[in-house]
This record gives sequence, structure tokens and C-alpha cells, in this order.
Amino acid sequence: MRKLWVLLSFIILIMFFQNIFLDNAKAGEAGVGVLNVSPKYNSIRLMQQDDTFRIYLTVSDYNSWEDIQKINVILMDESGQKAEFIFNQYNDNTTYDKVNEFAENSIDNNFLMIKKCSYDSSFGEEIEDKCNLGLIFVFQKTRFTSMNIFTYDRSGESATIQLDYSSEDLTRTGNILIIPGINNSAIFEIPSIILDIISVFISILVTFIIIKKTDVIERMRSIYEKA
Repeated sequence: MRKLWVLLSFIILIMFFQNIFLDNAKAGEAGVGVLNVSPKYNSIRLMQQDDTFRIYLTVSDYNSWEDIQKINVILMDESGQKAEFIFNQYNDNTTYDKVNEFAENSIDNNFLMIKKCSYDSSFGEEIEDKCNLGLIFVFQKTRFTSMNIFTYDRSGESATIQLDYSSEDLTRTGNILIIPGINNSAIFEIPSIILDIISVFISILVTFIIIKKTDVIERMRSIYEKA
């Protein structure tokens, strides 16, 4: 009887560890041999090019980029959700048949320019090369106040990030405006002539304030009269 219990316990242990290893293997066919972990965001850039916006997004999953099932990008304004952009690597989490499709779920308008959207995965021997999935969402120019990004993997883990910004948050660097709020800065590009006009205006305003504060005009007039 004791031998029977030992045998049953041994079988149960084998089945237990077998399920663990199978679950980890299903986490990504090109996985890097780690327990299932949540995806994370490596970089997010928001840029304006002509009459379009482009979201450059790099997502990492240390079970491999093949473990990422879908990514949702939601634009928000004062009235609520304005548009939702979707990238599906798989239609569900039960098969490994990749579809790699971009789609939009918006009520009033179709903003996403699907034919201009693209994706790219990393390849190489390093762990990072097996984990990064890059996407570009291209959509028509529109006003929004925040952007929420949701990433889901095949095992049910997820990552969420919200990017809020306003005109007061923008900082100039070259021809690019930096939008703070995430670990890897997002950027918003506008025509350089607008930034030049703003810079000239600020320079004139600051110069006028300095002159007024230091009474430079009165001092120059006093020197001229003495001469």
C-alpha cells in the first residue's frame, strides 16, 4: 500500500512539473526560457509628419515578442474615448497562426491609415533581440488630450501606460517638442518655422522686460545729456 502511494505521488509530481514546463513553452515559441512575465514598453514616440500623426512603439516581452497577442491604442479627449487602434498578432491565445493585422474601432471617424501602419520584430542571439516588437501606427491629424496603450500577451498578462499632455508640457529641442510623462520620452514634431516664430517672440519679450527693469533707456539718455 505504501509503495502505491509513493508511486501515485511520483506520478502527480511528474504531471505538475510537466504542466509548468508546457505553460512556459506556450508563453512563446521563440521564448528565452523564463517564467511568464508581463510585457513592458521600451520606447514610445509620437510625431507629426505633414497631416498625419505617427506612433512609434516598441514593446518587449521576455517570453519573446511572439508571446504578445494584441496591442490597443486609445485616443481620449474631454468627452471620452475618441478612437481605438488595434494590432492583433494573433486572433486569439489558443493558436500560433499569426495574422499581424491593424484595425480601428472608432464610432464617428476612421482615423487609422492601415496601409501605412507597419510592424517589425527583432532577431539575433541577444535576449533583447528575441523580445522586441516594433509597431508604427499612422493616423490622420486630429486633436486629443491623452493616449492610453494596452498590451496583452497570450498568457493573460498585460501592460498599460497613459500619456497625458498639454501645451504647457511641451519643451523645445531642435525641431521637436518633447512630451514628458513616461520613462522613455514621447515626442511631438511640428514645423520649425512655428518654433522659430515663438523663439523670436519670446526673445523680444524677454529683452523688453530686461530693458524696462534695468532702466537702460533712462541711463543712456542721462549719458547723452551729460555729453
